[in-house]
Amino acid sequence: MVNIRRVFSAFVALLAFAAWMASSAQAQQASANVRVATMPVTNFTPLLVARDKGWFAEEKLNVTWTIVPQGAIAVEAVFGGSAEFGGGAILEPMIARGNGLDISFVVTTSKIRNSPPDNSALLVRDGDNIRSAKDLVGKTVAAGLVNSINYIHMQEWLQKKGVDPRSVKFLEIPFPQMADALFQNRIDAVWNVEPFVTFMMRTGKARIVAYPYQDNIPGMDVTAFVAKDSWLKANLDVAARFKRAVDRATTFLQQASKQERDEWVAKFSGVKPEVVSAMNLPQFSAEFNVSTLAQNLEIAVRHKVVKTFDVNTMMWRP
Repeated sequence: MVNIRRVFSAFVALLAFAAWMASSAQAQQASANVRVATMPVTNFTPLLVARDKGWFAEEKLNVTWTIVPQGAIAVEAVFGGSAEFGGGAILEPMIARGNGLDISFVVTTSKIRNSPPDNSALLVRDGDNIRSAKDLVGKTVAAGLVNSINYIHMQEWLQKKGVDPRSVKFLEIPFPQMADALFQNRIDAVWNVEPFVTFMMRTGKARIVAYPYQDNIPGMDVTAFVAKDSWLKANLDVAARFKRAVDRATTFLQQASKQERDEWVAKFSGVKPEVVSAMNLPQFSAEFNVSTLAQNLEIAVRHKVVKTFDVNTMMWRP
């Protein structure tokens, strides 16, 4: 006859041992330093939230970040080993992957809104007669680095509007310098991002012509953190802890009140809270929409900057 008391005691002891093992494993979890190269845009505010809320510390991560002017530079930093994660737009990593670099998507941060306004915009001088894509023929436009996400989407937008992209001259200018270039009549239009869009509009000298992302792929993923496949395989636990903390911070921003969200964005960007309150903030997102990544790849393939491949192969799934 089975001694129920003994069986129950053994079961309790087993549970206690399992709990001790889990606690011991957590206690022995190694601390890790994580370097991030990220663009200075509001989309990456979750980094600051995760740090200042102590969520990186809870995961035993010491996360530091360096600001870079373009997403392509963040990808280069990751591939070159000067950063574990790169924060930038989604198209540059796909171009890198399609050209043989072992870069994968790890954590998403934001997506494009389905309807205007949006977090980036095509702007011209208020007094100019540019009203549509066809008015840009023969004009000079700044849309980030050549083959960057804005540049490729600008080419796509022009074609969709019946304009040959070759009829428009493109000039590479960093986002913070676009306003001066436009207002000094060195260029005719800029595709800029927040907070610079709001700065430009507040001068009274700029006018928004279009939101090209929304015309091309409304609701698409737009920014994310990437890492090297080889690093992810060797540091599975560290990567999972980083993703967990950033996802937690992103979800927090999604659920926060407008005032609280604005305060965090102001702190990350260095922009005054009263300016942030007028900005079109990104739509923070903690889940990839792989179908929109595939649509972005199709655009890149159409514009001959990369050969086609299966986007799913660069989605990191721990």
